[in-house]
Amino acid sequence: MAQRQQGSGKSTAKSTARSSAKSTAKAATPARQVVKKGAPKNNIDKTEILTRRTKADAPRELTYEQVRWHCPEKIFNFKTTKEIGPLTTIVGQHRAMESLRLGAGINSPGFNIFVSGLSGTGRLTTIKVILEEVTTAVPPTYDYCYVHNFCDPDQPRLLKFPQGRGHEFEKAVEEAISFIRRRIPQLFEEEGFQKSRQEIIQTFHEKEKEILREFDEKIRPSGFALGQVEDERGTPQPEIFPIINDKPTSINDLDELVAKKKISDKKVQELKQQYKQFRQQLFELAKVGMKIMQEYRKAVAEHDRAATALLVDGFLDDLYERFPFDRVLSYLIEVKKDILDHIELFSPGAQQETQGSQENLDTPSNDSALEKFGKYAVNVILDNSGMKAAPVIVETTPSFVNLFGTVERKADARGALKSDFRNIKAGSLLKADQGYLIVNAIDVLNEPGVWPVLKRALLYGKLEIQAWDNFQGAQRHIKPEPIELNVKVLMIGDSHLYHWLYFREEDFKKMFKVNAEFDYEADLTDDVIISYAHFIHKMCDEEHLPHFDRSGVAAVVEWAVRHTDNQRRITLKFSDVADVLRETAFYAQKAGAAVISRREVEFALLERRHRNNLLSEKIRNHILEGMLLVATDGERVGQINGLTVYSTGVVSFGKPVRITATISAGSADIINIEREVDLSGSIHNKGMLILAGLLRDRFAQKRPLTLSASIAFEQSYGDIDGDSASAAETYALLSALTGVPIKQYLSVTGSINQKGDIQPIGGVNDKIRGFFEVCEARGLTGKQGVVIPFQNVQDLMLPHTIVNAVKAGKFHIYPFERYNNFQEKGLLIQAKLWIDEHGINK
Repeated sequence: MAQRQQGSGKSTAKSTARSSAKSTAKAATPARQVVKKGAPKNNIDKTEILTRRTKADAPRELTYEQVRWHCPEKIFNFKTTKEIGPLTTIVGQHRAMESLRLGAGINSPGFNIFVSGLSGTGRLTTIKVILEEVTTAVPPTYDYCYVHNFCDPDQPRLLKFPQGRGHEFEKAVEEAISFIRRRIPQLFEEEGFQKSRQEIIQTFHEKEKEILREFDEKIRPSGFALGQVEDERGTPQPEIFPIINDKPTSINDLDELVAKKKISDKKVQELKQQYKQFRQQLFELAKVGMKIMQEYRKAVAEHDRAATALLVDGFLDDLYERFPFDRVLSYLIEVKKDILDHIELFSPGAQQETQGSQENLDTPSNDSALEKFGKYAVNVILDNSGMKAAPVIVETTPSFVNLFGTVERKADARGALKSDFRNIKAGSLLKADQGYLIVNAIDVLNEPGVWPVLKRALLYGKLEIQAWDNFQGAQRHIKPEPIELNVKVLMIGDSHLYHWLYFREEDFKKMFKVNAEFDYEADLTDDVIISYAHFIHKMCDEEHLPHFDRSGVAAVVEWAVRHTDNQRRITLKFSDVADVLRETAFYAQKAGAAVISRREVEFALLERRHRNNLLSEKIRNHILEGMLLVATDGERVGQINGLTVYSTGVVSFGKPVRITATISAGSADIINIEREVDLSGSIHNKGMLILAGLLRDRFAQKRPLTLSASIAFEQSYGDIDGDSASAAETYALLSALTGVPIKQYLSVTGSINQKGDIQPIGGVNDKIRGFFEVCEARGLTGKQGVVIPFQNVQDLMLPHTIVNAVKAGKFHIYPFERYNNFQEKGLLIQAKLWIDEHGINK
């Protein structure tokens, strides 16, 4: 649905007060009346009214030259844009460029840049140009790797390498571990190694045998012997056997022998008693054996460790000589210690178990390989080997994972989710380290969790990579060591968002100390006009469009000036200009035109308006059919034509609206009917209160102004906002008060202050066009026209149909400066003089 405004004063971006009228507006402004010497001060207003009644002092209407600016084609020294070069500079953004240079050049913390301005003003293009200037020298960039923490596997260790050395280290470690995995089994199979190892084994075996032999000799005189039995797993275990008839017998078989009367029960009881005693001694002997076994294993491990230490030391020394960087030595020492502590993993038997399970250290194929050798891998999360300048990263989708990285989780054979250091992935923020990261502010604020984490990273200069569900408070699997960051963030957004963040976010001003504000328009100069021609050439070459001749370029420039609603400004929203060029080229190519002229440009603009003015046509038809009451002839008391602006979001257009005022005796003051039914915006309400203040200032200095009046926008069924109808409302109210009729062939727009000064408004071109279209459809009488604030004269860029009507005297545009200086044209016809003379305020 279209949003309707009664025509606010200039929009926020265009609300800079015009402190003085320039040459164009001055020509249309009536000369100020000089008060004669000796005139009493309290008679100044009345004297001014009387003198302004003369025809010579009546306001002058605008000429057709004043209602539109035409681009002089003689400024172009080419026949078509094909003859000139493309645009190579940034147009009209000197302030923003200096801010970008400042922010990009200061390396101190907090000098991140918020790039504000309207979309389409070339913000991203300008950023890239400035960063190309400051990133010509290659900064000291780094590679970042995560490795296994042998002391605390849940906190992977971070290794930092100069540019390009990260992958070298990864490959070197992989080759070293692969070499050790091949070489240690070979070492174990060498004759010298096996001989010395076998000697240690034999020594401990002999020691164990000697202990058992001594125990056997100890128990034989008592009729027992030491032997072996197999347990349920088939492992031989020492056992004590009674000797019955020179034959070792199991203690469990003695009862059977008693039953067969081969041995007495008394003898069996004695044997069992002795068996328990010897069994206890054997148990104590087993403890001694276990200790011997521990000594044996320790001796073998020390032998293997000593044999492989030289091999591993060579690996360590070679790697450290190649990579003498911070924390690398301590990591390599931990790797050496772990290899020597788990040397059995590299034995021939262990190697056969995992053969084929791991061809690459960082991609284990099963849990066994992961546990055994995956911990020696190196995870390079950032490789800057190909970087030739400071990194400039444009992150178009700044989600949590894309921006900060993540820790991925993988399911094991049982379906449980697990993570290790190799699952750590980098995001754009780390990729931009030692450089620049460009993001859209709205995207950052809309993505869940991104803004708080980004704030912490910029405030503390550290990045903690974690999974998104970790940030949400879920169970943490691993916590990688944080990374010290040196990155400058450029966040693109509009000015409203910048100010909202500046005043609402406590830390924002600490993080974004530079605001590069892009202008949406520039002063209309010859240089800017020529730049437009070069921009058109660039667009035509890049997108293979037909080139433009001088008239076509002039038409585009005039549209760009109209886009600003100011004859002295030209738009810098080149994305909008590019769309006009594309649409024009479409129609030109369809018509078979080899070169685009003014005719094709104006045709494309008409087609653009036609595509988007369905609502405008329907409202105009309602007016012409009498469904919406708007008079364009005659006169009437307490009724005036105001001008409103509708916006569909794509286009805006103006339409006249009937404003009426009624008055009666009473003390209710002025009733704003729109406000009473909640259809009035805050700015419109303010305008009505200002109107009441004006009346009190002029007519209630001696006694209170006691009246009841109501003002309404007739047939208005939607919200109304803005104060540009306050002047028209003033006239309607005074007309109702005095009974002086108002000419209905004139429409009025303008804001008024409490002192009666007329103030500029926005959308003046749309408003004039809206009233003209209704008058034209009904038939121009030669009397119709629009009254506008004199400050808006410099904003006029009316279509040629209106220019021609003004030139032919069929339509009129009048500027005015105060509410009572237009009496001769019938807007107030002696209203204030009548009030003064009849003593209504006395």
